[in-house]
Amino acid sequence: MTRHLTMTAALCSAAMGATAVAAAECPEGYPSEPIEFVVGYAAGGGTDAIARRLASEIEQQQDWTIVVSNRPGAGGDVLMTALTDEEPDGYFLGVSSTNAVTIDPAANEGVDYTWEDFDYPATAMEVIFGLVALESAPYDDLEEFIDYARENGRATISTSAIHLENVVRQIGEHYGVTLIPVPGGGASDALQSALGGHVDATIQGSQHIQQIQAGNMVQLATLTNKRVPYAPDAKTLTEYGLDVVAGAHVLFALPKGVDPAIRTCLQQAIDEGMQSEGYAALMKNFNNEALNLGPEGAVAFIKKGAEYYDALYSE
Repeated sequence: MTRHLTMTAALCSAAMGATAVAAAECPEGYPSEPIEFVVGYAAGGGTDAIARRLASEIEQQQDWTIVVSNRPGAGGDVLMTALTDEEPDGYFLGVSSTNAVTIDPAANEGVDYTWEDFDYPATAMEVIFGLVALESAPYDDLEEFIDYARENGRATISTSAIHLENVVRQIGEHYGVTLIPVPGGGASDALQSALGGHVDATIQGSQHIQQIQAGNMVQLATLTNKRVPYAPDAKTLTEYGLDVVAGAHVLFALPKGVDPAIRTCLQQAIDEGMQSEGYAALMKNFNNEALNLGPEGAVAFIKKGAEYYDALYSE
């Protein structure tokens, strides 16, 4: 696969190296051309917003050129598969979710990579998933939604990842009702399906928060193990008696084999970008906060998750 598919000739010849505001420790001559952040989801979603904000902050701090593009599909699998074919030179970073490397290799027979095929310079935010619906819907919490599904014979929920489809099925099995997951092309696509009334609810990680604050949507349940400040009345699935938790981290990934000095350079640049006022403003908009597990923390989280889902899907 050809690297930097979305870069123009002009960008590829851009000069680099003016004095940076905050300089990461990089090998001499790196970067000598634009770096590409490739998002595994459609434009307009939370991961896309994070990648673009960090790219902008890093450009200002390091005086680099960063191109952001999108390669959505299969909940991040399309990107991660493409990443395995990229040259490990530090010019191509995937921006995805930990779910793409913890869950999908175990749950999806079509995935031919494992979490060990990549290096992880950073994470950017913990994703707090919620089950949300239109404010005008005839249900305001999970129990009312289940009653609606029972009365109507089924209910549909748009999702953006394989593990969220599994969560939908687990909720349905717990209550003995038919809940149908409707896969979307990403979080933004799944959200638009709900806003347009094409599904009865959706599972979201961040884009729904503005809709809740604007009074357009209501959170029926929180899928992590604690309630969230933007929807304090929405109970967690644990409070409803389900042994189900859905959580993830926005993840930066590199092809395996990038020079350690370049990895260190990128780790520092991303971390400095996350400490910027601009990134803090984005996190405030998401009612969340920056969370960088670092390379070792990311590997520990991913390894534990992969082992859990390998065991779960091998049963």
